[in-house]
Amino acid sequence: MDSLSNDNLSSSITAQLNFGIQSARKINAHIQTGKRINSAKDDAGAFSLSSRISSELIQKTQRIQNLQNSLSFLQVQDGALKIAGKIIMRMGELKTMFEAPTITASDGAAYDEEFKELQSQLKDIRDRKFNGINLFSDASTNQELDKSQNPLNLSATASSYDDIITLNRSDFVGSMKIVKPFENESAVVQATGTADEYKLSIDLKYHSGKLTWWQWPYSASDYFKATHGSETIHEATYGLERSRVRLNDGRVLDPEPGSSHGGITGFPNSEWLSDPNRFEQNKDVISFGQGSNRSKTIELIVNESGRSGSTVWHMEYNIEYDPFIFDLLDDHISYSYSEFDVEDFALYLENLAGARAENGATQQRIKGEISELQSNMVSIESHKERSEGLDIARAVGELNAVRTRLNINANLMRSAQEMENKLYTDYL
Repeated sequence: MDSLSNDNLSSSITAQLNFGIQSARKINAHIQTGKRINSAKDDAGAFSLSSRISSELIQKTQRIQNLQNSLSFLQVQDGALKIAGKIIMRMGELKTMFEAPTITASDGAAYDEEFKELQSQLKDIRDRKFNGINLFSDASTNQELDKSQNPLNLSATASSYDDIITLNRSDFVGSMKIVKPFENESAVVQATGTADEYKLSIDLKYHSGKLTWWQWPYSASDYFKATHGSETIHEATYGLERSRVRLNDGRVLDPEPGSSHGGITGFPNSEWLSDPNRFEQNKDVISFGQGSNRSKTIELIVNESGRSGSTVWHMEYNIEYDPFIFDLLDDHISYSYSEFDVEDFALYLENLAGARAENGATQQRIKGEISELQSNMVSIESHKERSEGLDIARAVGELNAVRTRLNINANLMRSAQEMENKLYTDYL
């Protein structure tokens, strides 16, 4: 019985020693980290809350990194816009010198050559990249910056997930385009034709647009033809029924049905000439320059038929030009200074100023979002520290109590061992 009792005592003391050692280690770990909760075993509910807070901090850190990448992108973009502005200013200076009355042919050629080189530099700026991302186009993407629904733009998540900040990549491309409208031009031609054909050459303000042509033959049918450069864009025969037109190339053409009129009576003082309804007759609307034809000449031809006698006709025309878009980033065109006015470069600079203003506003917003996230993180971290914080004095007190129990148990263990040794020695 004595031996059994002694064994039970030793086992109990050993268990208490092990428990005390584990408790001391646990308290030491808390003191070293300064945290009350290091694992779910400490407090499952508090540990779960702490994990959620830590996850939120990680997410906010990633969003700050994303916004900082976006800010760097915009700063590089703004630097490129600033360089583009200097190039446009130089273009304006060269245009002013190009227009000087004392300029020589060699100087003009040199200015024009530099102008073409400056256009090339603008295209180089358009193609610049930031960490693999095109600054001003959608040619590439990068996981560091979210893609926008508009492929020309990028987007970044703001401080709240439902708010998106747009990074505009099309501003520079758009600022290098200016639209120049041209005034319409019209003319009236009244003539008594001869055996020779009539040709009217029109110098165009722009290579494309719409020609509206009214063609009124009087005493006989007449053949009307319009050419744009070397391209025939219109052919028609109008006039009296049964009055055919025989062309020099051997063709025989009949007039369009119902295309005659009574304008011959009293010509050139016919009442018909003052009747506005005549504009609904023998009217053709002809588009020109919509393809690759960039000619700036239209020729109107009447009576291309080698008549032996005279004829009478009357025509009017109106030219409505397409608006001209000067795009300095067009890879298919290398412009000459002669195509620009000095004011055009002031407009380019105005467009660039708008692009830089938008860039600057977006930078300021991103900085504000970063500041808000950082402030929010400080608050969350403070809350986390308070919820996880360890009462050091209490922990040290608990550690001292554990150590005291360890010492007592160790002494008891030593006394039990000595008693066991003594009983064993006496027995022997």
